[in-house]
Amino acid sequence: MDATRANSGPASGGTNDSWSGRPAWTILSTHFGNGLHFLASCAAWRADPARSHMLHYVGILAPGQTPARDDCVKPDSGLLESAMTQQLHRACASLQGGFQRITFERGLISLTLCRERLVTALGELDCSVDAIYVDAGGLGNAILATDTAEAWDKWTVQLLARRCRCGTRLRVTGVGDLPGQSIANPWTERFQSQGFEWDAPKPDTTDLKGTFNPQWKISRSRSAARAAAIPITRVAVIGAGLAGASVARALALRGWDVSVFDQHADPAKGASGLPVGLVVPQVSADDNARSRMSRSGVALTLQNAHDLLSLGFDWEMSGVRELRTEESSLWHAQAAWLKPAKLVQAWLAHPRIRFIGNAHVGNMEKNQHVWVLRGGAAEPLGQAEIVVFANAMGCAPLLLNLVQTTRLVHGLAENLRALQATHGTLSSGRLTEDLSSMPESPVNGHGSFVPRVPEATGMHWYAGSTFETQASAMADVNAQHSANLNRLCELLPDVGKALAPDFHSGKVARWSNTRCVPHDRLPLVGPIEAHAPSSLWICAGMGARGLSFSALCAQLLAARISAEPLPLEFSLAKSLEPDRSRGKRAQPAAD
Repeated sequence: MDATRANSGPASGGTNDSWSGRPAWTILSTHFGNGLHFLASCAAWRADPARSHMLHYVGILAPGQTPARDDCVKPDSGLLESAMTQQLHRACASLQGGFQRITFERGLISLTLCRERLVTALGELDCSVDAIYVDAGGLGNAILATDTAEAWDKWTVQLLARRCRCGTRLRVTGVGDLPGQSIANPWTERFQSQGFEWDAPKPDTTDLKGTFNPQWKISRSRSAARAAAIPITRVAVIGAGLAGASVARALALRGWDVSVFDQHADPAKGASGLPVGLVVPQVSADDNARSRMSRSGVALTLQNAHDLLSLGFDWEMSGVRELRTEESSLWHAQAAWLKPAKLVQAWLAHPRIRFIGNAHVGNMEKNQHVWVLRGGAAEPLGQAEIVVFANAMGCAPLLLNLVQTTRLVHGLAENLRALQATHGTLSSGRLTEDLSSMPESPVNGHGSFVPRVPEATGMHWYAGSTFETQASAMADVNAQHSANLNRLCELLPDVGKALAPDFHSGKVARWSNTRCVPHDRLPLVGPIEAHAPSSLWICAGMGARGLSFSALCAQLLAARISAEPLPLEFSLAKSLEPDRSRGKRAQPAAD
C-alpha cells in the first residue's frame, strides 16, 4: 500500500463530517500492514476541528508481521511528524501474539493491534465499528476474483458483519483487477448476503464502497458487552490506588467528571504506596490468561510511564532478568522498575478528576438515578450516577451490605467472600558503596531485587517481598527482614552475603501493606448490577500485579462503559467478569 492510497480518506468510506460531534469514532482495518492507513486517519482526525472526541482504530496484523519502519517514515508522505511513527514502532518492537492496546495523543487516540489470523481476530473482537477498511492488495487481486478465497469465505464475512452497526461504511481498495469494476461476482455477493449494500461503481476509482444496511433485525449474542454507551455524567471512584487512579484517568479522558474517594489523606497509601515495583510480564509454558494479560498490561503501563513520569527518577526502562531455575534465566528487555505512587499521582493530575481524602465510604443508597455515598457517621460524602469500586479488600463489606437492597450479578457475593488478603513486607537500604556483586539491572524470581533506585537521600536498593496470609506475621519485623534476606541469598548469593551486615545491624528499613487477591489471581472487572445499563462497576483484585494489570483493566472498564472496542480478546475479558464461576475456565469466543 502506498502513501497516496493511505491518504485517500480517514475513515474507510466515511467522510470527515461522519465523526463530527461524536464522542468516539471507530475504524476497523482488516489488514493493518505497514500502518500507513492508521497514520493517515490520525492525521485527518487531528486536522479536523469538528472531529470526534476520541478516535479508536482496530488493526488486524498477520501473525509474524510487524510494521516496517522504512515503510512508514517517508519524508514526502506528509502523514505525521516522526514522533507518532516512532511511538508506533517502539510499541510494535516487542509485539507478540494476541491483542495489544497502544495509546496516542495522551489517550485520545487508541490503537488496538490484533496479531492473529483474520478469522481468529474477528472472532475475538468485541465492538461495533463505524467504518471498515479492507486493503485488497494485501490479499492479492487474483484472490478477490476467486470463489474459493479462503481468507474471505462466508463465515469470515459473517464475522465481519457482526462487528457492524446499521450505517457502518465499508471501503475496499485495490480491486482494479475486477472486470469492468463490476460488483457482481462471488466475492462481493458474499458481502451482500450478510447485509452490505454496494455503492454504484465510479469510473475514476478502483475502490469499492458500501454500507451495512441489513433488511433484518440485528441480533447480538454479546449484548452485555455491546450495550449502548452510558451517557457521560458523574462517576465516583472508591479507592485511590493504582486501580482507582487508572480508572479515574481513563474516564476523565472520555469526558466524565470523576470524584475519587479514599479513606487516607493522600492517594496511594495502601498497597499502591509500594516504594518501587517491577513492571515485567509473566511468562508461562501454556501462555495462560494471566500471562497474556500481563504482556498487554505491561506494554500499556510502560506507555503511561513514558508519557507521564520522569525517566531516571520515577521509573527506568532497566530491563529485568528473571531467574527461573539454577540453570536458566530469562531476559525481559521491555521491563522496568517504577515508583507506583508517582504513577498514581500522575493519573490523578487531570482537570476532570477531584480527589477527596479522609473519606471512608461506609454505605451507599440510591436516590432515583443518583448514588449517595456516606461516611461512617452517615454524613454524605458525595454523589454520582455511576460508582466504581476500586478499593481492594474494602469493596467486599461495602458490596455485601448492598446485596440487601440492590440486585447484584449472580455469583458476585461468592467471589467477594473468596477474596484473600495477603500481607507483604519490602526491605530496603541505602547504597553506600558500589558493590562489585551488585547486578546491573533488577532481578526477579523467588523474590526480587532492585539494585539502584534514586531517592531524595541517595541511591537505594530494595529486596522482597514477603507473602503472609496472617496479618499478625507482619508485626515481627525481624522475621520479615530475615525472610527477605533468605530469599535474596537464594536469588543472588553474593548480593545477599554483601548486604547481610546491614540486615543484622538494623540498618534496613521496611515497608508493609496488604494486597487483595481473588481466588484465581485474576482481577474482577466489569458491571455488577444484574440489569443493563449497570450503575455499579468494579475494578479490583490486582493482587501483586497492580503495575501489570491496572492500566489495562481501566481501559477495559472504560471501554465497557463507553461501548468502545475492548483492549483485549473477548475470551480474556470474559475471564475477568465479576460473577465468573469459581474453578471454571474461560471458554473460547463464540458469536
